[in-house]
Amino acid sequence: MKNNTNPVTPYIICAGALLSNLSAGMFNVALIDITNDFGQTVQSVQWMITVYLLTISVCLPLMGRLGDMKGKRNIHNLGYLLFSAGSLLCALSPNLACLIVFRIVQGAGAAMFQSTNMALIVSLSSPERRGQALGRISTFVAVGAMIGPSLGGVVVQWFSWHMNFWLLALFSFLIWLAAQNLIPKETPANRSFVDWTGALLFGTALSGLIIGLNLGSTWGWSSAPIIFLLLFSLASGACFGWWSLSPRWANSSRPPFIQLAIFRYKGVLLGIVIAVVSYMAVFSAQLVLPVYLRSILNVEPALAGLLMMAYPAALIIASPISGRLSDRIGSYPIISIGMGGMIASLLLLSFITEGTSLSYIVIFTVALGASMGMISSPNNSMTMGSAPSSSLGFIGSMIALSRNLGMILGTIAGGALMAPSGSVLSAARIINGYVSPGFGKVFLLTSSLVAVTYSLLLLSVRQSKPKNPLHRRGNI
Repeated sequence: MKNNTNPVTPYIICAGALLSNLSAGMFNVALIDITNDFGQTVQSVQWMITVYLLTISVCLPLMGRLGDMKGKRNIHNLGYLLFSAGSLLCALSPNLACLIVFRIVQGAGAAMFQSTNMALIVSLSSPERRGQALGRISTFVAVGAMIGPSLGGVVVQWFSWHMNFWLLALFSFLIWLAAQNLIPKETPANRSFVDWTGALLFGTALSGLIIGLNLGSTWGWSSAPIIFLLLFSLASGACFGWWSLSPRWANSSRPPFIQLAIFRYKGVLLGIVIAVVSYMAVFSAQLVLPVYLRSILNVEPALAGLLMMAYPAALIIASPISGRLSDRIGSYPIISIGMGGMIASLLLLSFITEGTSLSYIVIFTVALGASMGMISSPNNSMTMGSAPSSSLGFIGSMIALSRNLGMILGTIAGGALMAPSGSVLSAARIINGYVSPGFGKVFLLTSSLVAVTYSLLLLSVRQSKPKNPLHRRGNI
């Protein structure tokens, strides 16, 4: 960090990554308790998780734009306060409908600090230490993913699910106080325009897609409502593309909601694709492996949770190391090694059967976490380093959006492949081994997607040498 920056400041900025991932994971173990308290079905209560991730995904570009306009520090710190308020309201929710609405408030706050934290880190870091600084964010993401389920389970067992929200409200409020005092003030651009038409079209397209994909494996992919949702999403996306690329913006000082021209930078486009695919791969694994351990290998819940900590633990160790290495030798070699390791890990996990040993699972779960650690921070550094400095807030929000989209798509892919279309993944079917062939399919699909993305990376680098600015130190 720069010399005039308090050494605690980067950790205050990175705390948002921990909070948002903590909130995303700590309520999985509390679904049954919330279901019983409100007298609802598990499928209904699951929307409190889905709507939280969906709200973050829809709001990220908007909050990134507001950060560029009004000041990244202002939007970032306000996000902590809004997240705290949303958590408090969730703790006081009298019914499921209120809980879902207040999770939207909480998600909007999370989008505010997620969309600006990378830009703040970059603005406070020297270029030669950018990768190391961004590696801290990846580490905090992994810490949140690691302690979320275990902390949530302990709190639910000893207190109630409400206490999880009380803790989130308290933590985020304390972090807000620290952020107000430690994050340096900045001079915002003071641009007062937001493309609300583009924002509406983008939100509509993304919401329709995620809701349609989420319900497709339950309602059936050929059902009329799912077909309508997907076609509606496609039409909204086409309208969004037409609006964003309209000639009206050519001679205007006002930018569209998402400046699609920014994706002409190869490093930006490639970095976003790598982020979506890699997070989809690891989050589908995080969905499938616990089900496999519990249902096929008959592992006790506590041991299954302990084994799943191998992934984030390996990521926590690998991420800062890879960040420092990318500062020294460039992002491409580190990303390349990480993607190769991810492909190999996923392929080997695709061979799991009813007789696979726990040591086999642990070894390749660790390898998957280490591979992701080698990808995430160098890829973030490459993406941020390939964009104009005036668009860092927007690019930061795009990286966070790609991470959330990967999480959602990974969860959808894992669930859809484990259960046949039009059915519900029930405990009886899992215990009888009914869905066991689907476990291998999940890893085969994701390894194939990572392999295709890796090929694009190799092709892009080969075509861009030696003139492309992506080859600056700290990037490729």
